[in-house]
This record gives sequence, structure tokens and C-alpha cells, in this order.
Amino acid sequence: MPQKFLLKCDISGIQGFIFDVPSDGAARQLKARSFYVFALTEIAYEYFTQKVAPPQLIYKGGGNFFAYFETEKEKLGEAIQNFQKEFLQENIFPAFAFIESKGEFKEDMKQIAQKANTTKFQKPLYCEAYDYSPIKSEKWEEFTQYLVRSNGYVIKSEFQKNNPFSKAGFTFELREKDALQFEGKILNKMPIGKRGIVEFDEIAQKATGDKKLAALAMDVDNLGSLFRDKEENDYKLNSQNLTSFFEKEIYNLLKTHIQEHYIYPVFSGGDDCFLVGAWDKILEIARLIQNNFQNFAKNKNLPNTLSAGVVIVSPRFPMVRMAEEAENALKTAKSNGKNAICIFGEVLRWNEFEQAYKIACELKKFVEAKELSRNILHRLQSSELGFTSLQEQKAGKINFPRVHRLKYYLRNIDKDTPARSYLEQLFENYKNALLTHFLKKPNAPNPALYVVAARWAELLTKSANTEN
Repeated sequence: MPQKFLLKCDISGIQGFIFDVPSDGAARQLKARSFYVFALTEIAYEYFTQKVAPPQLIYKGGGNFFAYFETEKEKLGEAIQNFQKEFLQENIFPAFAFIESKGEFKEDMKQIAQKANTTKFQKPLYCEAYDYSPIKSEKWEEFTQYLVRSNGYVIKSEFQKNNPFSKAGFTFELREKDALQFEGKILNKMPIGKRGIVEFDEIAQKATGDKKLAALAMDVDNLGSLFRDKEENDYKLNSQNLTSFFEKEIYNLLKTHIQEHYIYPVFSGGDDCFLVGAWDKILEIARLIQNNFQNFAKNKNLPNTLSAGVVIVSPRFPMVRMAEEAENALKTAKSNGKNAICIFGEVLRWNEFEQAYKIACELKKFVEAKELSRNILHRLQSSELGFTSLQEQKAGKINFPRVHRLKYYLRNIDKDTPARSYLEQLFENYKNALLTHFLKKPNAPNPALYVVAARWAELLTKSANTEN
């Protein structure tokens, strides 16, 4: 006799799968690999719809779905086993968990969460032979080219050999006509030039100052609070709101930047995004996304905030390491109070990040006007007079004479000039920030914002003044 089950599908190994590509030509593959996660979710959902029973969908996106099915336990278990066999030799794997419904949505969601935590990292073993060959880079590049021209997709009930988007008897097929799923969404959007997809070294050349890339990882804070103990309708509404922001709102924010070849959106959906672009534009985009999410959350009555991690690298930096370091920076931001951004290894609240941006812009202006040497930026953010060495926590005191020595470097700047006046006030603010931070006063600003601002300005002005 059929019973009602709640099924969760959660694709694991996503990051390692997406970024496991050489730096050379990475832009031609990354989007296809990230889109593969989206496609597998759609295939999995269609597979269970056709093979098990018509579902009652709760949520679908970001590499997972929740849905109720009325079926026999054995039939559901067999369907899961058959689907997972398609991925035994792949780095990416669909994990499943299901529970028998108790008729209470809140309780069902608690139970499925507990069950999923125990099954996500359990990859089953089957003693059978499989004909498997890794997907070649040419396949990903070919799909990427077609993806950007497409307007939507269909799921066909057929298997196509040598097609990575064909699994368990179902094929994900892109369509240029008669489909509109991509309209107004970031799903298939990439920077396209005359020769096709714009490579990362070309994007890096569009950066101001130092010609580097940056990777930005952003994620919604306290996501559990948004869904915990929620009724089904509220759960669906909150899911739809997040999906709308990360697929539609972010595309509206980034559209021009993508078209002008500043930004390459690796993925954006569910409750997070990962972007690569010209380093200065990425820092601008981080502020833009945070401000818009703040307003979006307020309008939708969402209590959540965003955290972010940024790394700045050369365009030839290994993709896997870039992704790992960006995700580690994001984790650092979240482990230090959330609603923050980690950049250059420092965690700043968003208002501090905004302040660092304004200081960097002022310093850039003075350097480009040759009123200020880049040497003083280096002194402020990386010399022995830097932020870390100005604090002697072991001795329980702060060495303010060394703070005042920063002003020694003003000797070569003409008096009664805007640059001299600005730096004198900047050093005074830096000193006060160190003091309030040392005394652990409530809401004390992070002195590291001045270090971040100096490093920011140094990168912005690399080609403006080469004086050491």
C-alpha cells in the first residue's frame, strides 16, 4: 500500500567538481560544469517524477530538492539505487534521504534534516562493472558555447550515449527556441567577445591598477533560521524569495558588468553565489550585492544578512586553490560574527568595508596627483609599523610611540596641502581605532580597515606611480 514519503536530493562534491580545471582556458569550462549541477537536479527531479510518482514539490534549486511522493518504500529505494549507479565513478554524487511522513510538515523537515546529515557523505558500493570514461574538456567547452546561445531547456525521456547530460534514461537538452527558462536569469549568462567566451587573463586586463582577478564567494547567514519551524507555505515563500534574488536580482545588478567583460558568474542560485572578475570590479560588486540584499530582505521581511570572502590572484592561479581560498575566506567571515566580508585575510563589517573603500579612493586620488608616494601605503599596511605589530597583546599594552612614528613618513609631504592634512587625520583615526579596539569597547571599529584601505589603494595605483 502506498505511503507518503518526504525525499531530499542533495548533490555533493560540487566545488571540487566545478573548479577541477586548468587555469588555461578555464572560462570555457567553468560555466558548463557549474550548470551541470543545475541540470542534474532537473534530471533527478524528472526521473523520480516518471519512475516513482507525481511529486508534491517543496523546493528545487542550488543542487538539491525536497518533494513528497506517495509510493511504496521498496520502489523509492530501488529508484534511488538505480539513479546513484550512474555516478559511482564521478566526483560529483547525488545523495538521497527519505522519511515516512508523519503528516506534520515541521516535524517532517526536522526528521529529513537529521537523516540527510547521516547520508550525504555515504557513497554506496556496488559490485558491478561499468563502462566509464571521464568527460573530456572539449565536451564542456562545446556545451558552454551552446549554453550561452540558449533560451531554455527540455528533459527528454531518452538516453544519449557519450552525452554527459544524459543520465538514467533522461537527457537534459538545451533549446534556442520554444523555451524561456533562462529569460531574465543569470543561469547561462557569461561575458562574450568577438572570439567567443572571454578568458580570465583578458578580464584581468580590465582591472584598474594591478591586473589581477578576484574571486567572490557570498552566502546567506543563518539560513536555518529562515526555514526552521516554518509551515509549508512559509517555507516555499522563503525559498522562492531567495531563488528570485540569486537568479534574477543578481542578474539585474550584474548584467552590464557581464556584457562589458568585467564579471564572470560561475554560479548564483539557492542561497549563494560565486563570481570571478577584475579585482576592483569584484570589490565594487560585493558592496552592490550586499546593499541590494539588505533592501531585498527588508522588503520581503527576511531576517538574514550576507557574508562574503574575497581572494585576489593572478589570472594563472590554479582554479581549485582560488575556489578553496575564497570559500575559506567566507568561512572566516562567518566565524567572526557574520554579516561581514573577509578580504586580505581581515574580517570587516560591511560598514567598515565601505569606509575602507572611501579611504582607498582618497589615497588613490592623492597618489595619481603625485601628492603622495605609494611608499607610505606600503608602510601603513605591510611594514613593521603595520596593524599587527602595533599591538603588543602579550605585554598587555599597546605601543603608541610606534603609532606616532607613522607621522614621521609625512616629512616629505608639503605642509598645508590636502594630502598632508588628510593623512594626519587618517593616522589619528587609525590610532584611535587601535585604542578602542585594544580596550574592547562596544562597537569599536576594526583597525584593520585602514590596512585593507592601504592595500586596496596600493593595488589601484600600481601603474599610476612606481615609486618605492
